[in-house]
Amino acid sequence: MELKKYTAQTMAEAMIKIKEELGEDAIIVQTRKIKRGSFLGIGGKTYVEVMAIKDDEKVVREEKRMPSQKTIEEEIAEIKMSIKGVSEKISEVRMTGLFPEPFENLRIRLIELGMNPSESFSIVSDLTKKMTVEDAKDKQKIEFAIRQLFDNFVKRQKVNFSSGQKAIFIGPTGVGKTTTIAKIAAKLGLKDKLPLLILSFDTYRISAAQQMKTYADIMHIPFDVIYTPDQAMEIISSTPNRIILIDTAGRSQFDELKISEIETYVKTIKPEFVFLVIDATKKRMDVEENIKHFSPIGITHVVLTKIDETVSIFGPLMAIRDSKPVAFVTNGQSVPGDIISAADFDFEDFIVKEVVGR
Repeated sequence: MELKKYTAQTMAEAMIKIKEELGEDAIIVQTRKIKRGSFLGIGGKTYVEVMAIKDDEKVVREEKRMPSQKTIEEEIAEIKMSIKGVSEKISEVRMTGLFPEPFENLRIRLIELGMNPSESFSIVSDLTKKMTVEDAKDKQKIEFAIRQLFDNFVKRQKVNFSSGQKAIFIGPTGVGKTTTIAKIAAKLGLKDKLPLLILSFDTYRISAAQQMKTYADIMHIPFDVIYTPDQAMEIISSTPNRIILIDTAGRSQFDELKISEIETYVKTIKPEFVFLVIDATKKRMDVEENIKHFSPIGITHVVLTKIDETVSIFGPLMAIRDSKPVAFVTNGQSVPGDIISAADFDFEDFIVKEVVGR
């Protein structure tokens, strides 16, 4: 019995190949769609991959048999034998791995960090085309190769605020929106000497509005709490030359009613910037859900917070790589410090450290 893999542009083309090599009695074990010439599944061409088997023992038995109808018992026995053979072959594939070492260990490491199997397979396939097994055993060479593969993996953009612009910060509860606004306000107001106004419509948590007011008072920045979109527009219209930073209540990504409330404010205020604040300590799946449910509001940028509170930011980076550009990264609770423009942040260094280890 032999287990073979066939790749073709269509299923019909794959079946022709299978029949030519394994005959009409070949058994299809598995079919799936794959991409080639892509990076992490982006771009490239889609192919069909089919695994099929030929039972050599069955062929021999049929040649020795006199022409007659097979009994049900014989057919069941043959099916059991085929299943056993396939299980043994699949086990062999799992044990031997898809790539030679150390590439296979790297593929497994990528999955552990948050990649799905097809993404990790694509990355390691690209690596095997660029370097030999001996090269991959050299830590400096593998680090350099991975840095190249992940170069510009995360989109980033430097944000320059100017007078009259409005920025609103949204996201789930506990991601650090209020502290992030305070850090940005400190830079713009205290360092750059730009005129500011801070607004908050986080009226669900009195402590949050009070915390924001405390920051504003320390920095001598005007602060107000708003309760309706119309009230927000009245205040904004009366201060046309100030940069306006707007805090919002944390909302569960699954609370569509509350998210639609924020969306109403955004549509009324029409801010130049809508920052989705993402917690770097969350799993990839959680971050993907946040992006999915907050996207209808009209996100322009991402802020990645709490990178100092986790040993791995790879999962969140996988989630945001196809989202809007990252504008800021925060790495602590200190105000006005612990905030970095994403344009100046070395994400690739973090990725290399997590994948290879240092």
